[in-house]
Amino acid sequence: MSSNDHPHILIMGACRGIGRQCAEAFAARGARLLLADIDSDALSELGEQLGATTRYCDVASEASVTVFAADALAHFPELDMVINAAGGGYERTLGMYRVSRALLPALRKGRQRNILLNVPPSPEHAQDEIFPYASSQQAFHRLCAALAAEARGSAVRVLIGHSENDHLTEVFPDRNAGFIAD
Repeated sequence: MSSNDHPHILIMGACRGIGRQCAEAFAARGARLLLADIDSDALSELGEQLGATTRYCDVASEASVTVFAADALAHFPELDMVINAAGGGYERTLGMYRVSRALLPALRKGRQRNILLNVPPSPEHAQDEIFPYASSQQAFHRLCAALAAEARGSAVRVLIGHSENDHLTEVFPDRNAGFIAD
């Protein structure tokens, strides 16, 4: 397998939880990784450990996502997969949408599976956050459906990962920005 055959994968929220598990699993399979997180020290350590490129990004800040996306697109103009697992509650929902929209051009150019995988905020965040609707599963699903509509006509598949049962659900566009699962 040549180095061109290895998928290019970006993982947001790579330093802990499901993001870290994905980073370790894909690194073990030889993927070229771009890891992003808000924890610079842990990110540097993880990047060194996995031989991955790392970049700081605070998904709660639109400016941070804009700077990150420009840098990511300059270094990885083609992405095969983006995994959004950064932040919690409304930060996860809004960050997922910001990052996804900014990186759709690179996913469209990807050579392999072209997957946008979004991990929803945990249900307990819905009651704790300042913006409860933005922290809700419904808001997360509706924004994923909006991303599926933006990706329509391309090879990009929008998926939602359910970490509690290791299940993936494909999201399809809905003219009412609703959620339709297969």
